[in-house]
Order: sequence, then structure tokens, then C-alpha cells
Amino acid sequence: MSVRRMGIVLFLSLSLMGAPLFADAPDFSRMVVVGDSLSAGYLSGGLEEEGQLTGYAALIASQAGVDLSLPLIAYPGVPNIMELETWGPPPIFGPVPGQSSGRIDPFTQAMNLAVPGHDALDALETRPDLPIDSLTDLVLGLPGLLDGVALSQVEWAEALEPSVILLWIGNNDILGAATEGSPELMTDPEVFEAAYGQIFDRLAATGAPIVVANIPDTTVIAYLTPVSEVSWAMGVPVELLEVALGVGPEDYVTLPGLDMASRILGGTLPGPLPDTMVLDTEEAQQIRERTDLFNAIIAAKAEQYGSTLVDIRALLERADAAGAMACGRRLATSFLGGVFSLDGVHPTRTGYALVANEFIAAINAGLGADLPPVDLCAVSASDPLLPPGMSFAPSGLGSPARGLLRPGPER
Repeated sequence: MSVRRMGIVLFLSLSLMGAPLFADAPDFSRMVVVGDSLSAGYLSGGLEEEGQLTGYAALIASQAGVDLSLPLIAYPGVPNIMELETWGPPPIFGPVPGQSSGRIDPFTQAMNLAVPGHDALDALETRPDLPIDSLTDLVLGLPGLLDGVALSQVEWAEALEPSVILLWIGNNDILGAATEGSPELMTDPEVFEAAYGQIFDRLAATGAPIVVANIPDTTVIAYLTPVSEVSWAMGVPVELLEVALGVGPEDYVTLPGLDMASRILGGTLPGPLPDTMVLDTEEAQQIRERTDLFNAIIAAKAEQYGSTLVDIRALLERADAAGAMACGRRLATSFLGGVFSLDGVHPTRTGYALVANEFIAAINAGLGADLPPVDLCAVSASDPLLPPGMSFAPSGLGSPARGLLRPGPER
């Protein structure tokens, strides 16, 4: 057994301690997951075995004492995951070398159907095809395509006769608008409502209880840094940033934009920052309003079918405002703050455990289950993206250090 695999086994065994099976609990034996990269276990820029096994869906299955079949992807992942070389300052990180061999077991039918990059319409309609050259193909196409079967996420969920369904889709109907500073990239509300409605109607027709999560406010992810915090981290007044970078005091700078900003301020690049590296205050407000609209659609469908709603938006807002507590340590939503991984969008192991516990609390309340929470001490102790001893002050008590970020060269 490899050191990496041993570490994962130890991690899961620790988090499983005290996770009994309850005779009167809902049946989790055929739990099916429909979603995007957040449900797939995507971490630090790629989909790879370690992230999949420590994602929120796998953790929930572990706490329920059941096996969740995963479409495990061989190291170094697809795309290649990033790893942290040194904390710095500045932190040095980059993609690991090599090429993944793809699915570790192409003959395993996955019950976690979540595909990175999928939006609501994709979950409903997008099917895999030959050759196997995309994450849709790797997740949904094996082993089905070997027998000429090509189904979308929702079609697979119907076919697999689920006993419980975890549904978290819609993030990619918003995300690109935030990371590219382009609100026009958001899905049209009528398209989203129609697609999401069909997803919910068809999944509800399986008879399985649905546990559904809403969409977080993407302006609080680590990929975006408020200009006020850029000012604090770089030691440059906001007024000077406005002139040099072409940003407003209420704008956000993207993760790649932080490195460019440091070079502009250092005189090695001309300003201002390109529009794709800045989310201005008006764009941010448009994104929040669209997120609110989509979440209202999600909540209405959950209420229609009496489904359990997990408020991930509230979880992330609490973490952004006051930090997230994990084993006595206060984590931050800033880059390398402990909640988000190296891509600034997807959670760390500890971040996924926080998400899992939010799901578990909702499942216990909504379905009458008695699942124990994931042991955050065990998870955080094995999380390579939690620096030892680091704890952040909540907002208003001093800005968390985001640092001047500079990705390292590919290794």
C-alpha cells in the first residue's frame, strides 16, 4: 500500500470513529450524488483520488456507514492537481508533473455522478461519448460506454434506483461570471429554472428523499480578494491602487490578478489590471442578485417536494464574516486561510469536512437520521493546506493575511 493510500485510509478511519448504524435511520445504502466539481471532490485544480475520498459526499457516506462508489481518478489527477512547495512568503505552488492514467477502475459503476464543470442543463442533458477524453466521459462513461450505454447524470440517477439523493448543482451557472468578471456568463434565469425544475421533478419521481444544497455567494471565495484587503496585504493605500491598478475601493481582484498587481506596483508591468482580473462592485451586485434568484428557485423546488435544504450560502457567509472553527482553530476564507484549496474555488479537506457537517446537520433534522458529525480534529490534523498553529481573526478584528501570491513554475 502506498504512503498516499495509507494516509487516506488513516484519515477515513479516524473520521469514522463513533459512527454507528441506526436501525431506524434513512436508508443510505444506495446514496446517489448529482452535482459538479464541489460534489465530485475536486481540490487544488484537479479531480484526483485523494480529493474524491475526502470530499463531502464520501465523508457523509462514511458517517452513515455505507460505501459510496466513486469514479476514482489516478494521481496526479485530471487536470493535474497543484501542490504547495513552500508557505513562503511568498507561497510557491504549482501543478505536479506527470499524467494521470485516468479511471483507477474503469469497470466500477459510480454512485457519485457529479462532473466538474457541469451546470444545471449539463446535469440534465450532457452524456459521455467515445473517445474517453473529458471528465464527463471519465465519470459518466465508464463502464457504460463499453456496453454502448451513454447517460447523463440525471438519467444515471434514475437508472441506479437510489435510496437517498444528494443534489448540489447550479454553482457553474454563476461561477464563471465571478472568476472572469463577466456577469453575461451567468445562465439565463428562465433556462436555469426550466433545467432545475426538470432535474428535481425527475429525481423526485424515483421516490428517494432528496437532500439539496443551494449556491454560495461566489464573491467570498478565496479566488477573489476585496481591494481593501489587497491594500492591507500590500501595504499600499486604496487611493494609490485605484490609480495604478484601475480598481475601485469596493472591487475584487482575482487570484491571478494579485500576482499581476504586485508586478504593476513593482514597476515591472504596466497597469491597469485587465477587466478579466477584476470584479467591480456593480458586477458583484449583479452576481449576488442572480444567486439570490437561483436560490429562490432551489428553495421553491425543495419546498414543493418536502426535501431537505442545506444552506451552504449561509455557511460560507458565516465563515467569511467570523471565520470557521475547526478543532479550536479559526480558519479564514482568504487564500491559504484553511477553507479553500490552492485553486481558490474548491475547499480543502477541512473545508469539505465543514460542508459535510452542514449536510449532516440538515439530514439529521430533515430526515430523522442520527449521523455523527465528521471529526474536524482528525481531518485538520491530516490536511496539508492547514499550516500548523495558524489561526485567523474574524472580520473587523484585523484582516487575514492573503499574501502577495506567486504561483511557482511547473515541476
